[in-house]
Amino acid sequence: MDAEESTSNAALEDLKKNVLDVVAPSFCSGTLPLDRSLASLFFKRGDGSDSGMIDFADEGLQDGDIQKLVDVCQQATFGRGDQDVLDESYRKAWKLDTSEFSTQFDIIRSGVMNIIHDQLLHYEKNHMKLEPHLYKLNIYGPGSFFKPHVDTPRSQDLFATLVVVLPTVHTGGNLLIGKEGSLLNFDSSKLLFDSRSGSPQLAFAAFYSDIEHEVLPVESGYRITLTYNLHLAETQVGFTKSISLDPLNTLVETLCALMVAKDVLPTGGALGFGLLYKYPVDPRDLDLAQFTRALKGNDALVRMACERIGLKVAVKVFYNWNYDEYIADSTQDERRQSYEELSLSEILNSDRGQTNIQPLLYDRRRNRFYALGYAEEEDGAGRRLLHDIW
Repeated sequence: MDAEESTSNAALEDLKKNVLDVVAPSFCSGTLPLDRSLASLFFKRGDGSDSGMIDFADEGLQDGDIQKLVDVCQQATFGRGDQDVLDESYRKAWKLDTSEFSTQFDIIRSGVMNIIHDQLLHYEKNHMKLEPHLYKLNIYGPGSFFKPHVDTPRSQDLFATLVVVLPTVHTGGNLLIGKEGSLLNFDSSKLLFDSRSGSPQLAFAAFYSDIEHEVLPVESGYRITLTYNLHLAETQVGFTKSISLDPLNTLVETLCALMVAKDVLPTGGALGFGLLYKYPVDPRDLDLAQFTRALKGNDALVRMACERIGLKVAVKVFYNWNYDEYIADSTQDERRQSYEELSLSEILNSDRGQTNIQPLLYDRRRNRFYALGYAEEEDGAGRRLLHDIW
């Protein structure tokens, strides 16, 4: 490794560290007071029979009362591609569709959407609003569970998932957010009754829709949840939420130091980052220019920092073909008809989790892309070469 390459590597490592140090929250959780006058849930069987009601403000609510609700439920499925799959070795639970129940709980009046907006909408998206769409009622009884999974994206504007846990006495059923709960071990069973008064209350957890999560087995009682899909929507009303400039300024300063270093890309080139988040997109109908403006969280932060110092930013697609690798400006190439063998979520994103932000440098003079942190196809300096670029 010559001195010039050593300087480039050191500068890239500084940039990578600063990006990782400013990762913004991708989840939030908490509790909400339960309005005793708006605590009822009405339900019926799909054919209209066996209707009933549960009052979750009733501190004497018993498992036998909940059993009446369970009796009208169906076994819960889960998404696999574009199919709904029933497999109790992977998910064991019950569910009701929105046409089969009605809740008095008002998610807007509860204030939880304001909390989620402040926690999850960062940087340029803070002026947008989140629209909650009630999706399902789920029940996890003794022995019920849901193995690690990522929610199936059912819309390109899906941003996050919200789980509201209704107050019932149960143990187990922890919601683990992140691989093996690396982000949050959400034990709602300990949050559903006020520690001082014992009054029932609601617990909630919201997280980006691309984050792996699971529900641990319920040990006793019933865990009942309302699940909402949170969609991004434009609004004409501006939000006044303030944005901390510290993370952005840190990245801008580091980028400036990288760009002015005389040994870094002396004849020009390109700088790239692997996307931190996964996005529900259709490879047959994807405008990469528009997609570049739809980045979220720290992907958006990196884009803003680059634009702040005058760099042109664009999302590129990474292809793997017969052991060769390519970076393209679109999702289709007539010369390579088999691109659909890889899903676009796999192409655009990595599955290495929250720490996978890998800067790339393209040295125009050497016609090489350098990526730090990979182990395959190494050159003598331990860097992976991306070759045959077009």
